[in-house]
Amino acid sequence: MVEVASQIVICLAAAAFIGFLIGFIIGRAFGGDRRPVYSSVTSHGGAAAGNIYNKPLIRSSPRPTGKDKLQDIEGIDKEMENKLNSLGIFHFDQIAKWNAKNCHWVEEYFTLEDNQIKEENWVEQAGKLSKII
Repeated sequence: MVEVASQIVICLAAAAFIGFLIGFIIGRAFGGDRRPVYSSVTSHGGAAAGNIYNKPLIRSSPRPTGKDKLQDIEGIDKEMENKLNSLGIFHFDQIAKWNAKNCHWVEEYFTLEDNQIKEENWVEQAGKLSKII
């Protein structure tokens, strides 16, 4: 009796393995490419940002004294100021603390030209303006 039961279990295991193998082969042959597709454009209208660890430090809201007028930085217009504010950038000292990776992240996020922030000296201008205020 035990021999018959063990043979049944072996046959069921073999049938399950063969069924899995056939299903896998058929799925690969007719399933197509099932990898997830990620859009390169995000809800903010810009390109999908790269490494999140390169994202600059942001604030949930401006300081009680109010937000800085980021348009005082040459290269930042009203539209870009609104985009930066929606991201959580409200003050000159936030921009003044950006490193090269932060700048690259912001350029990717807002689909700016490569090295635009460096060429327009946003970080240096922000540093000077944050000391003035």
